[in-house]
Amino acid sequence: MLQTQLRSDHRFEMAVWHKESDHPNVHEMRRGWLWWANAVLGRVSNWLALEGATAPAGFVLPFQPYFRRADVIHLHLIHSSAFFSIGALLRLSHLKPTVWTIHDAWPTTGMCLYSFGCERWLTGCRGRCPYPRGASPLRHYMPALHWQLKKRVYQHMDVTLVVASEWTRERVRRSPLLQHLPCQLIPFGIDLNVFTPHPKAESRQKLGIPSNYKVLAFRGVDLAKDLYKGMRWLHEALTIYEPAEPTCLLILQDGRDFESLSDKYKVINLGWVNNEDLLVEVLSAADVFLMPSIQEAFGLMAVESMSCGTPVIVFEGTALPGVIHAPRGGLAVPMKDSVALAGTVRYLIENDDLREEMGREGRQIAEQEYSFQLHAQRLLRLYQVMPEKNNHRNGGIVQ
Repeated sequence: MLQTQLRSDHRFEMAVWHKESDHPNVHEMRRGWLWWANAVLGRVSNWLALEGATAPAGFVLPFQPYFRRADVIHLHLIHSSAFFSIGALLRLSHLKPTVWTIHDAWPTTGMCLYSFGCERWLTGCRGRCPYPRGASPLRHYMPALHWQLKKRVYQHMDVTLVVASEWTRERVRRSPLLQHLPCQLIPFGIDLNVFTPHPKAESRQKLGIPSNYKVLAFRGVDLAKDLYKGMRWLHEALTIYEPAEPTCLLILQDGRDFESLSDKYKVINLGWVNNEDLLVEVLSAADVFLMPSIQEAFGLMAVESMSCGTPVIVFEGTALPGVIHAPRGGLAVPMKDSVALAGTVRYLIENDDLREEMGREGRQIAEQEYSFQLHAQRLLRLYQVMPEKNNHRNGGIVQ
């Protein structure tokens, strides 16, 4: 979608480990010997908690034609699977102007995606890690080594950071690892022509919800596996809350744990939804969207909800209150406070005028800050001021 927003004299290409489309500008890296090498080294990496430090793909990237013809390199989730070594950043950033979008807290920590209440990321992740990744027997003690590796690489790499929220920018500012690097705030964007308010009555009819019901929508996650989305406190809040009117829980992804509340709610569990049209109907049908994450660096579904005219309830202490401009696009309640969450649900459900006003404000916020067109324009302006490191100009951008 970024390609459609860039000027015709700019070319967008993407290098990925696993290609899931047939787009000619998307290049799959897991081919031939590289696939086998990464598979073997990946097993070693997983066992020793090396976090992909031995992965070869990043080191091979400079030899690819699409890399050589690019003017700017834009990195995203390089830690989502063990195919990219943090050590490759050093060479890549010295070969081409490099941008790195920070999606979570991993770049600032030894290994964890989010540090919860742990502050060891500020002092080197020393000691036994309380929030390790993976299943390696060394996982509790390797974060300190990775923190030092990141420190050595970051000190000498030439990268411009991009963050999507003030919360992440503040994290970068505090980080001993990243605070010396230039950092730009560029929120993620959505297609406002797709995520637009639909008449609630029509959306509810399509979803089989009676017109006289209030509707609470949220993305469900298995309670036993949830680390970040606050499902425990949401379940407690909905148990505490006693609706004065017939109320429906409209649940995306995994709502099985909430079926136990079917004695006082109409529970509709839609499962995994990858159809944008259906998602828009869900967000438009809702009176309130609940997103009580306890760790969140942005929160795209909150933006999608606001764009559909539905206010959002979130926890304080994450990026979400800033993203929704609480109390304009929704309300923020104290972290992990189920009673406060239940009370805020009641407050919004019982105040129709307030919900409608927040819905209008949320849509306005989305239009002013979160359009995909604006996101692309901001990135393009950043690319244009990146210093040249090569003389060959093709207008190419590799992400």
